[in-house]
Amino acid sequence: MSVYDVATKLAGEIRNSKEYKDFVYNMKEIKNDKNNEYLLSEYKKMGYNLQYTTMNNKKIDKKSIKKMEEIQNKIRNNEKIYNYLLAEEKFNVMMNKVNKIIAQAVKEDYK
Repeated sequence: MSVYDVATKLAGEIRNSKEYKDFVYNMKEIKNDKNNEYLLSEYKKMGYNLQYTTMNNKKIDKKSIKKMEEIQNKIRNNEKIYNYLLAEEKFNVMMNKVNKIIAQAVKEDYK
């Protein structure tokens, strides 16, 4: 079996995994509700901006902190967004583990 055949099989296994199916289902649930889609988008955008600011050793202004807290309060009790974020994290953990396994196979050759 060639590397490409194995990669194709792995892609199919990923698509059939519970993590992927849950992620796709919850993503569709978010996309079916424009308010949730917007709120999730704002949450992620603010998170990226705060992370970027922190990584560049800049001080986070009070306005940004307050806005993030407001968004977090809105999503805290939103079951659909919570389920989406949980499914997204589980899928990302799975993909990171798969990538780590693949990288480990060639790690020794890069020393």
